[in-house]
Amino acid sequence: MNKINNKINNEWVTVKKSDIHGVGVFAKKDIPKGTKIVDYYGKEMKWKNFTKKYGAYNENSLNTYPMRRIWKILVAKEEPYKSKNLVNYINEYANKVNCELKLRALYSTKDIKKGQELYLIYPKNYNRTWLNKNKTRKIKN
Repeated sequence: MNKINNKINNEWVTVKKSDIHGVGVFAKKDIPKGTKIVDYYGKEMKWKNFTKKYGAYNENSLNTYPMRRIWKILVAKEEPYKSKNLVNYINEYANKVNCELKLRALYSTKDIKKGQELYLIYPKNYNRTWLNKNKTRKIKN
C-alpha cells in the first residue's frame, strides 16, 4: 500500500485499504461540497487512435475519461498515468456517491468528512466486467 501512497501526493485525499475492492480513496481532511480535489491525469488521444490501440470503448473503458464533445479521451492505462492517477482508485458505490468527474477533474458533490471514502458512479457504458472477479463487499456503517 505504501508504494501507491508514495506515488500520489494530494492535500485532500490518500489511497488506502477499502472494504469495497481492496483499495480506495479517502479524505485526509474535511472536503467542502464543490471542491476540486484533483485533475484527471492521463494521456489525451483522439477516439480513432484509442480504438486502434485498445479496441472498442465499451470493452476497454477501465482507466479512461471520455471527452465526447471534443472527440478525445484521456487514457490512464499505462505508466506513468495509471499508478499516479488517484481517480483510478475510487470505488463505485451508487448509494453513497460523494464526488463526480467533470471538466477533466474530480469534484466533491457533498461535504466529505475526514476519513470518509470517496465514491463515484461510473458512466453507463463503462466496462464493469472486471467487477465480476471481485464481488463487492457490504460497507460497514
